[in-house]
Amino acid sequence: MALKKETKAKVTAKATTKAVKAVKKPASKGKTSEVEFKVFAPSSDSVAVAGDFNSWKPFALKKDKSGNWSGKIKLSSGTYQYKFVFNGQYWETDNSNPERVPDGRGGENSVKRV
Repeated sequence: MALKKETKAKVTAKATTKAVKAVKKPASKGKTSEVEFKVFAPSSDSVAVAGDFNSWKPFALKKDKSGNWSGKIKLSSGTYQYKFVFNGQYWETDNSNPERVPDGRGGENSVKRV
């Protein structure tokens, strides 16, 4: 009887491990699209975008003469969370994008679908 329970536990552990690996599976390396992130912030000295697509490391955007900041990033098909980083310290959602999810810290992240 103990052997049967042990075998059942091993099968359950393998199934759980397999399910976790499936969830953590990286995005497809196939089709990618160039996605533009842009925000109007004329008084900011710097603006970057950070999200789960770049391990939350800010990617600098470029400013035009009108105060619009923008940058393009290649992303695989999928759903991504992100925020804009103003002046290297203020992390804010994208006001032009109403799609949001809780960030786990009492705030929200913007969502980009590719």
